[in-house]
Amino acid sequence: MVKKISNVGLRGVSNNSRHIRWNVEQSPENMIMDSPMNRYHFVIVDDRDRKSISNRIVTNLAKVSSVILIREIEGKVKGTKFRYLFVTYDSPASGEVLNLSSLGKPLKKDIDLYERVKKKMSIEDYVMKEYGG
Repeated sequence: MVKKISNVGLRGVSNNSRHIRWNVEQSPENMIMDSPMNRYHFVIVDDRDRKSISNRIVTNLAKVSSVILIREIEGKVKGTKFRYLFVTYDSPASGEVLNLSSLGKPLKKDIDLYERVKKKMSIEDYVMKEYGG
């Protein structure tokens, strides 16, 4: 008999385990100081140290350019002891400076984690739907 694994997300990493979900897109506020801006989204799932992981990401981005905090939202992952920290930053830095593998958590690049134009479901709604917050 094959046991079914529930809530398995991208690349086989469960939403009910420690991980970092992320994506990058062109910022809606694209030009600041004549530099194209990227918008970085991160959902950090853990039972501790979410803020320190977020700070490490900002430190990596800030090494090469400015960083602007767009949002920071915390929530509970339904049915687990874990919480999530959803943060969004704007920066002209390219994705190569992130070095996400150094954060020591499984990574999920999620192309559905982006700013929505239509009012039906915001990016915040998407994150809450994924984690049952």
